Amino acid sequence: MNTQNLLSFLAILFFASCKKVTKNEVQGHWIAAPSEYSETRFWGIHFKEDKVELMGDDWFKEVGTYQVENGQIRIQLERDDLVIETEVQSLEADTLQISDGLTYHRHRDITSVDVEAYELIGIPTKQFLSEEKGLLYLIHFYKSDGNIQIRCGDKMATLEDLPLFLERRHSRSRVLVFVGKGIRLKDLKSLYYRLASIGQLNVYLGTKREGLFNTHIFKDKIDIWWEDLENHVANLKMKQPLPPPPPMAFRSKEKYLQKGGRVVKIASGKDLQKIEELTEKERTVISISSNLPVEDYVELKKRLAEKERSDWAIITEIE
Repeated sequence: MNTQNLLSFLAILFFASCKKVTKNEVQGHWIAAPSEYSETRFWGIHFKEDKVELMGDDWFKEVGTYQVENGQIRIQLERDDLVIETEVQSLEADTLQISDGLTYHRHRDITSVDVEAYELIGIPTKQFLSEEKGLLYLIHFYKSDGNIQIRCGDKMATLEDLPLFLERRHSRSRVLVFVGKGIRLKDLKSLYYRLASIGQLNVYLGTKREGLFNTHIFKDKIDIWWEDLENHVANLKMKQPLPPPPPMAFRSKEKYLQKGGRVVKIASGKDLQKIEELTEKERTVISISSNLPVEDYVELKKRLAEKERSDWAIITEIE
């Protein structure tokens, strides 16, 4: 390359590096382009005035404010004061390329990410969603203005709708419920009855977001007396067949304890110490008040999982 061509090339390069990207240029909705080289952190980004919305694969929306300065986009999330900084490598027409080789295309037909942002209940666990392999069906279960909201992916639903949504899931998929702040145990009980009525007795609870991409989860087993479940289904407005009971299902607490056993009442966090006192192998029903905080319920189930052995006969119920 001769000197004149080299100078021309350097001039073009200098001009490109000095080109300023402004807020007006990034306004709108952007969809991530598939890439085999880089993992997309958020599939959707929406810039509107000073606000930004980020949408990940779990349909959990993050919101915050942003600034564009010196070729960088700096996002300040509302949750936990998290900050994301990324370099704008190029912005041409409706294509935005940022650091890590991620490319986004502007989608002019979308004006907003039409799902509600909410905060998880905030319970830490030792298990993370990123560690789970296999398919998960996502349910967002949270409160807005004091009312319970249920969202399956990006579609709003009711408890009555859940069978229609869940019947579409892959046969090997498992249910993951994101539990929002303000959800009480009696709310979770209603959801559990609806899940059990369609044969879903194992569930993962998403309880806390850590950093940008880690979610704490807790694996729970739903215990429900079969007679109670039959009564629940019989009272539904939309009638449905009840799946066959699992092999170890018991019809009622009375029949479970008819040959002896005991009931352990859990009404508050102070009662969790009763779990440590379980030493005998007799049949035991752990009767949990529906007013128990969800945090204490998760701790209770953790302690039972650590203590329980195959020769123990312990069933839990939510009153």
